[in-house]
Parts: sequence; C-alpha cells; structure tokens
Amino acid sequence: MDLLAKIEQIDTLKAELDSLGTLDRDARERLAQKIRMEWNYHSNVIEGNTLTYGETRSLLIGGVTANGKPLKDHLDMISIYLPQK
Repeated sequence: MDLLAKIEQIDTLKAELDSLGTLDRDARERLAQKIRMEWNYHSNVIEGNTLTYGETRSLLIGGVTANGKPLKDHLDMISIYLPQK
C-alpha cells in the first residue's frame, strides 16, 4: 500500500471515529483509569515487578496487598499509578 492510500485510509478511519461522537465524563474517566492501569502494570513488569495483573488491580483499586510479594513491587506500582503533581 503506498503512502497516499495509507493517508486516505487514516482519513477514512478518523472520519468514522469522529462520527461516533464523544464519550460522557464517566466513560472518559473509566477509560483513563484503564489506560493508567495497563500502562502501569506493563511498564513495571518490564522492569521486573512480580505482581500479577490481578494483584496490581487489587492494590490500585482496593488497596489490597499481595501476600508474599516484595514491598518494593507494591510501592513501584503505586508510585507510577498516582497522578504526578
């Protein structure tokens, strides 16, 4: 596929996306939370964090720590997830 065809395809997909309208505030907040969770989990796993996705979710949403996992892993997850000021 040549460059012009790709640009055309992008324009078509963008128009389709724009036609769907906007998300309501709650949906945007849930989406942002999901993206932060995914980014945080995968970023920390790359760096050797041992928490599973479920343990990460329990920690960040419910404040529940994983028994037997290093404190450092918990603190790493929390520090990246919290909004930076």
